[in-house]
Amino acid sequence: MNRFALLTTAALVSLGLAACGAPQAEESDAAASGEQELSETEAQVNDILEAMADTAEASEEERIVAEARRCTAEGDAGEYDLPERGEDQALADFNAAVGEAYLAQNAQSACVFTLPSGLQFRVDRARDGASPDPRGELVEVNYEGTLINGEVFDSSYARGQSATFPSNRLIRGWVEALPLMNVGEEWTLFIPSDLAYGPTGTQGGPIGPNETLIFRLELISLPNRPIDEQ
Repeated sequence: MNRFALLTTAALVSLGLAACGAPQAEESDAAASGEQELSETEAQVNDILEAMADTAEASEEERIVAEARRCTAEGDAGEYDLPERGEDQALADFNAAVGEAYLAQNAQSACVFTLPSGLQFRVDRARDGASPDPRGELVEVNYEGTLINGEVFDSSYARGQSATFPSNRLIRGWVEALPLMNVGEEWTLFIPSDLAYGPTGTQGGPIGPNETLIFRLELISLPNRPIDEQ
């Protein structure tokens, strides 16, 4: 029996227990005890249902990534029809509109896939290998980040040196993508602003408010693991 089935069974059993209610008793303390037990049972059921939802989402992500690894395409998506900034339009509103239009069109591009969170990605080089622990793990990567207009704002390739980060202490788009990647793979990530730097951008830096970001990301190694386990 798989994990999802076990969780489903557990939920049904717990719901059955909740339906039975507390034992009848004349004493008020017994009634209070019954209410507490029912409350605890409801909390357990909620925990089980949340675990089921997490499992279902993880399974959906795995299905999407498996399909993306099988997809092959050449060339870029081509031109995008993006809005122009209005005379009195705030930069944050303009960036949000451009990002929304870009991602909507990009989703139709060959071999670009969208995860439930809205994160888009393309597997440019697929490999068999280990994946980072979803709870967080040191990763060695090469990357290049660009804005929608093609401006490069950061690149380990340009520096000629890979970078090492804890995989769970990065922008949300990276935190979501890295555990889905195998060592040796190269992906392109198309990250909505809410999974990047949000409405603040990088204050004093190159990323404006509500900017959608594009990353070429290569997972080189997992430094804390033996080579033969990667």
